[in-house]
Amino acid sequence: MAKILIVDDEESIRFTFERFLSAKGHNVFIAQDFNEALVRIAETEPDLIFLDIILEGGAGTDILREIRKKGINSLVIMITGDPSVDTAAEALRLGAFDYIPKPITQEALLQVTGTALKYKIVSDEKETYRSNLEAIFRSVKDPIITMDKNAAIIEMNEAAMDMCGFPRDAIGMEFRALTKDCHGRCAEILEEAIRRKEHIEASRIECHPLTGPSKIVSLSAFPLLDPQNVFKGVVMVFRDETRLDNLERELESRRQIHRLVGGSAEMQKVYSLIKALANRQTTVLVTGESGTGKELVAEALHSEGDRHDKPLVKVNCSALPEDLLESELFGHVKGA
Repeated sequence: MAKILIVDDEESIRFTFERFLSAKGHNVFIAQDFNEALVRIAETEPDLIFLDIILEGGAGTDILREIRKKGINSLVIMITGDPSVDTAAEALRLGAFDYIPKPITQEALLQVTGTALKYKIVSDEKETYRSNLEAIFRSVKDPIITMDKNAAIIEMNEAAMDMCGFPRDAIGMEFRALTKDCHGRCAEILEEAIRRKEHIEASRIECHPLTGPSKIVSLSAFPLLDPQNVFKGVVMVFRDETRLDNLERELESRRQIHRLVGGSAEMQKVYSLIKALANRQTTVLVTGESGTGKELVAEALHSEGDRHDKPLVKVNCSALPEDLLESELFGHVKGA
């Protein structure tokens, strides 16, 4: 059951409230003045607080201000002996859930308690759900921006701020105003998604953020709907594909290394091997059938290495007699 704090300087009210609420299974705590109330709130973290407007040592509205200032998640119902419009308005303005005038009947007490606790359960569930969604939203590595149907930014994650270069205070600003200098297609896609109210995708578009280098991104715009499926705005999800695009361009450009020609996957493997081995201080054995380009690979290895400006000596070993091969390649002592 709920934890309920009664703050009132009248002993009869504290006793009566405690008895009625304890009978319903609630854990009830009491405080009789301003200072004791603050201590009890810190100790018990109550779900619901019944708070008299006039107390010894300070006003009940001052306690309400402290509760809101500290972000304590407790519902507050004000107790007043003078239910004037000004008093009620001030209490509600400060965040009170409700107020009840004296004298208070058992029926009225239990009714307002039940209503407040039902509201608290629903409110806590919504807050938990919101916190979970926010945690997911913040942890996603892809940039995400949520906008209303007027293209004003509702929310964005850290990845979106980093990629687009938007300031943290951009919430509430129009997306088009923030992107007017980047000349990207994001704003056009957003406006189309708002106009058509449907999912739109764009692949490999050029992005010019407010800060940093240009990027290649893919973009998905999803309609933002409320529980009644009424269109409320757009959620835009970006994926930075700059690195992938650069790799593909590099592979596309690597269709030739020196006199080796070919753009197939197997030739790309050969090119990568040549790049990796070109500067190794070791012997490289190139094998293959006749006519497959072993000599071209040897030339490419030499040309890609640090010694490309040195001569490449080619020797046709098959043209040398076996007994002279060693001396021709490595030299010999005269007369030997």
